[in-house]
Amino acid sequence: MVFFASFRAPNAEDMAVSYSVPTAIRILQNFSLPIVAFCAFAALYINFVHRKPQNVLRSKFLVFYYIFHLIVLGSDFAHSGTFDEFVTRVTFTTVIFLFFYHVVSSLPFYNSTRYHVLNTFFLGSFLFLCLNILLHQTGLGAVSWKGRLLGLTTHPNFIGMCGSIATALSFGLLYREKDRLAKMIYFSGVLLGVWVCILSMSRTSMLGAATAIVIILLFSLKNNYLKPLIVLLIVLGAVLVISYIDLQSLDYANRGNTREETWASMYEEASKLPFFGKGRSGATTNAYLFAIVAGGLLGAFFFFRTVLASIAVFFTRNIARYHQTIILCALIGLILITSMLEGYLLDAAGIPVFTYWMILCYIK
Repeated sequence: MVFFASFRAPNAEDMAVSYSVPTAIRILQNFSLPIVAFCAFAALYINFVHRKPQNVLRSKFLVFYYIFHLIVLGSDFAHSGTFDEFVTRVTFTTVIFLFFYHVVSSLPFYNSTRYHVLNTFFLGSFLFLCLNILLHQTGLGAVSWKGRLLGLTTHPNFIGMCGSIATALSFGLLYREKDRLAKMIYFSGVLLGVWVCILSMSRTSMLGAATAIVIILLFSLKNNYLKPLIVLLIVLGAVLVISYIDLQSLDYANRGNTREETWASMYEEASKLPFFGKGRSGATTNAYLFAIVAGGLLGAFFFFRTVLASIAVFFTRNIARYHQTIILCALIGLILITSMLEGYLLDAAGIPVFTYWMILCYIK
């Protein structure tokens, strides 16, 4: 499911006129969502029929996030959708929710055997990035436009986010790994993720990867003398970024819509504090504003409840004592920071939004 989650490039030729991929890959792009839904159905069937019942404390925040998505879909339908499209999207979202609620929640988040959810997300994202790089480097597909890697996704920033999450997962799993072969694999995942971030030229993904790595180092380093140095370097880096990069330079030339413009339009819509939303339309460059615009105050309540629950993890006692909590915080930090610049948390499927679904499984 993770591998196929981001296999989409609808109307890619409209944005990148030279975009092309082999026929087999195009078929996978067109049928990626049915494949993901089938995998979820299969997992649910195995879970209910062939697995012994388990008393698992499931997260209420998964339910809140699911309700938020339903409200957004209802807003879509009320404004411009068709009934058939509404039913299809609700069905898909419900299957995804049930998969994470019943299947993923009962699986180990992290353990020393490497049979855990984090490793699954690493393998899925790693293989997906490998395929993107293979198409790009071999010339089997024209998956770049204006010097930015578009890959098999909908946008350079989206493939960049996939690279960012893969970097965070790889670095987190590498840090405490002792097996030499596994270390090599995880290290190659770090290099691959960073490479994709650079090829996509997505500053958002670079910021997200850096945030995750810094969080892991801050909580994992045993030498407390190095921690203030890391914080100082972060502050200096932030000052340099603020000094030399303005809002207009966050988007590549001639794209037409800068974040400065889209944030202004989103803020104007959100400032009206609509009780009901407009659905997923218009600017999407900030998940927090987008949640208010798309779902209204009603939907935003459920969305921000999950965000606050995620932030609360950072105030858990003895975070540094458990490596799985450190990785969880790193992923949360990555998601929360990058969501200020992207609206992927409202997507139906994809490695970034699936990562958030997975995070909520382990926040009780």
